[in-house]
Amino acid sequence: MNQVRLSFWSLLKILVVGAFAGAMVSCEAEGAQRPTDIPEGMVWIKGTEEHPSFLMDATEVTTAAFAAFVEETGYVSEAEEFGWSGVFNKDSLAWLPIDSANWRYPLGPDSLAARPEHPVTQVSLRDAKAYAEWAGKSLPTEEEWMWAASQSGRFTDFPWGKEMVPDGKYPGNWWQGPFPYEDNVLDGFPGIAPVKSYPPAENGLYDISGNVWEWTATTKAQTKESVIKGGSFLCSTSYCTGFNFRQNQYTPADSGLNHLGFRLIIR
Repeated sequence: MNQVRLSFWSLLKILVVGAFAGAMVSCEAEGAQRPTDIPEGMVWIKGTEEHPSFLMDATEVTTAAFAAFVEETGYVSEAEEFGWSGVFNKDSLAWLPIDSANWRYPLGPDSLAARPEHPVTQVSLRDAKAYAEWAGKSLPTEEEWMWAASQSGRFTDFPWGKEMVPDGKYPGNWWQGPFPYEDNVLDGFPGIAPVKSYPPAENGLYDISGNVWEWTATTKAQTKESVIKGGSFLCSTSYCTGFNFRQNQYTPADSGLNHLGFRLIIR
């Protein structure tokens, strides 16, 4: 793995974030009070004695944010090292290894480059952890992710309540129709959507259900595969209801894939 060398400003950022995290713990000891100075782009996930409070990225990490990390550190992703990654092909209806598919060109070099405001994809668990170290943050555990998605334990299926499509309006990005044959695009996007394309959940999280799967720090004991949560634009009621946050999926740590990204927390 490439060594990540931090600049003076990156080190200063980590020290400041670390100090803030310490202050956050002190607040929690006083009754899980909401911090008055929340870092830009993060939201406060209030906890209980059983579920400590933490900060979480409001959105999935974007291509622009990952590009800033790469520009500063020279990091090379696993997909770039491998020389290929997995892409779902709607013509063959299968996942295919595509040469030179990576976070810059998630569908391959013959397709459009990833847009800055899209969630970054084609990132492995190692890639996500390297970015997290640079940012002074951490991947959430499955338990932490679930606590945030459920609005601190209030809901059992979706971040917005019991109904999958409340009031007939799609609150997230997933596949409508018989997967993988027909996508009716009732949510407005035939594929990945820019972050903040849909209203946030009550606690301020965007796309915690749908758009792209998200890495967690939790592994499946039997196989050592990593737990991913939240579903993606390729999930549907006829195949995969990953946008229901009770659903689990597992994937090897070196996976990329054009529907898999991540968001981070500060404990």
